[in-house]
Amino acid sequence: MNRFRVSLESIQHVASLTLELDLSPPGLVCLVGRNGAGKTTLVRALRNFSSADTFVRTATPYAFSPDSRITYVVDGTEVVFAYDDLIRSLNCKKAIPVELRNLIAAELPMPHGSRFNYFKSASEADLDIRRAIALGNHGHPEELVSFLAAIYDSPRYSEMVEVAVKGKSYYAIVKGDGTYIREDYLSSGEYFLINLYRTIKGGARLIVIDEIDISLDAAAQANLAGWLRVFCAKYGRKILFTTHSLALMRQLSSDELFYIDEKEGRVSITPTSYSYAKARLFGFFGWDKYILTEDEVLLGFIEAVIEKYCPQIFFRYKIIFIGGGVQVTNLMRHNEREQFLSSPENVIAILDGDQKNRKFAGHPRVHTIPIDSVEKAIYSDSRTDRGFPFSTNRNDFTSEKDFHNYLQQKGVATQKQIFDYLITKHEEALQIIGGTLRNFLSPPVQ
Repeated sequence: MNRFRVSLESIQHVASLTLELDLSPPGLVCLVGRNGAGKTTLVRALRNFSSADTFVRTATPYAFSPDSRITYVVDGTEVVFAYDDLIRSLNCKKAIPVELRNLIAAELPMPHGSRFNYFKSASEADLDIRRAIALGNHGHPEELVSFLAAIYDSPRYSEMVEVAVKGKSYYAIVKGDGTYIREDYLSSGEYFLINLYRTIKGGARLIVIDEIDISLDAAAQANLAGWLRVFCAKYGRKILFTTHSLALMRQLSSDELFYIDEKEGRVSITPTSYSYAKARLFGFFGWDKYILTEDEVLLGFIEAVIEKYCPQIFFRYKIIFIGGGVQVTNLMRHNEREQFLSSPENVIAILDGDQKNRKFAGHPRVHTIPIDSVEKAIYSDSRTDRGFPFSTNRNDFTSEKDFHNYLQQKGVATQKQIFDYLITKHEEALQIIGGTLRNFLSPPVQ
C-alpha cells in the first residue's frame, strides 16, 4: 500500500480538498496555513478512515449536507463515506478491510486528542505496574530515553522503565527511593511524545498529528524534526502534521513543507518555502537562499542569468555583493560556522571567471561564471566580434572597466543590453552556471 489519496467534498466550509501521498518513501509532511484553511477538517477525514465515528464525536452535524462525501483511494481500492441522513453524518456502506483501517493513525487537536486526556488504562494498570517495578520485571526503553533526553536536553529519563501489561507497554520513571512517576503524570509534552513514540512503533504507515507543537515548548519544537526523520527511516513511516511553530518550520527541508490555502471553499496544498510560510502566517519577510558575489555589476549579471535560465523561482533569495573573491568566500565560511545567514546548503558564492584557478574556488559551493568578468568580456568581444552591436569612435580606453562604463555613460548601451548581448553570445558556456542557479532556486523535486 503505497499510493494514497483522500478527497473531501462539501464538508463544513470546505467545498473541495484533495491530498495525495506516496507512502513508499518514509519522511515528514508538514502542512502550514492560516486558521480556517481546512487543516483540522483534513485531519478529521484522515482519522475517519480508521475510526468511522470521528465526525460523529468531534464535529457538528451542521457540517454536512446531502452532497458531503469523502473518497479514499489506496493503490486503486476506493472507499467512500457519503452523507447518511439517518445519523446526520458520514457513513460507509461497505466493510473496510482491516489492513486498510490500520493504515492510518491520527491524533486530533484540543480537546479531542489523546495527549490532552490521560489514559484511563494507565491508571487501571497501576497495580500491575507497581508490582512489576517492585519485582524488577521491566525493561529499559533505551530508544525512548534517548529521544526524550535529546528533545528536552535532560538526563532525568535515564531511570525510565517499560512495563508490559496485557500486551501493552507502559512507561514510568523510577526514583531513588523506589517510588515512580507514571507516564500520565509527566508533563503534557512528555506524555504526548511518549504516545507519539508508541504510535510510531505501531503498525500504521501514515501517522497524522494536528497541531503537533501545542504541548511542546520552543526548544522541544526545534529539536523534534530531526528525531522524527530518524524514526520515519527506521520504521518506514510517513508522518504528516500541522503546526504554527516557526521554531519547528525552520528545521524542515523544502520538500517537507506545504502551504494549505482556501479560496471560496476550494482548498489547495502546494509546496512552500520557510520564508513564504513565515510571511503568509506572521507577516515576517526574509530570504530562503543567499548568493554571495563580488560587486554590483556581477550581481546584475547573475540576476539576468536567473531571469534567463530559471523560469520557476520557488525560494525567496537575496544576492549580496561583498568585494573580492577572498572576502566573498571568507564570509561564506564564516556563515558555515555561525549560520547567521542560513544553514550552509542555502548559501553559495558566484565569482567572476578570472577567479576560477584560485584556491578558494575549489570549495563545492563556490561557482564561477564562464567569462572572466562582464567588463573584460564586453571589451574583448568588441574587438573580436564582427557583429558587435555597440559601436564607438573612441579607441583610447584605459581599461575594460573604462570601456564598460563609457558604453552606459554615453548612452551607447544600457546595462541590460550589455547583459543580454553577453548571455546570447556565451549562451552555451552559461548552461552550467544557469543549471546551478536553477537547481538552487527552483521548486524541490517531489
